[in-house]
Amino acid sequence: MKNYLLLAFAASLLLTACNLKTNESDDNSDKADKVIVIDNLLNEAEGLVDKTIKIKGHVTHTCKHSGKRAFLVGDDEKFTVRVEAGGKITGFDQSLMGNTLIVTGTLKERKLTKEYIDQWEEELQHKAEDGSAEACSTEMDNINDMRAWMKEHGKDHYSIYFVEGSEYEVVE
Repeated sequence: MKNYLLLAFAASLLLTACNLKTNESDDNSDKADKVIVIDNLLNEAEGLVDKTIKIKGHVTHTCKHSGKRAFLVGDDEKFTVRVEAGGKITGFDQSLMGNTLIVTGTLKERKLTKEYIDQWEEELQHKAEDGSAEACSTEMDNINDMRAWMKEHGKDHYSIYFVEGSEYEVVE
């Protein structure tokens, strides 16, 4: 009788473990299938670097000559994400501009250090002395925005996120 109870207990543990494993993989597939609207990407980006994600955005530009890059924005058009062609994506055709895409790919991060930003500013100051102040003014605004963001978030770098795309679909 003890053997039957022990066998029944072991079987119930096995079934429970299998059930838990099934639920875990369901949760993981939900995360992999979750589509992130570009407006919300920055809120989650730090934890998604080097992971496969799906993003949704509107195409504002594709590289005319190579077609290897597309730039997507969200509905508020404040944040742009660069998508690099790869995987099943051989390129981004000009006809995609204005369309909404869902892109699957790996989120990548490029960190601009404080030292890099300082060097950039120094180079701009030399250019300004050469008379190209208009372009430098815009870049200086970018540098000041980066420094303000770094201070506000207590970071020693400024992150630029992009996606190494593997496939996309056009959506309505």
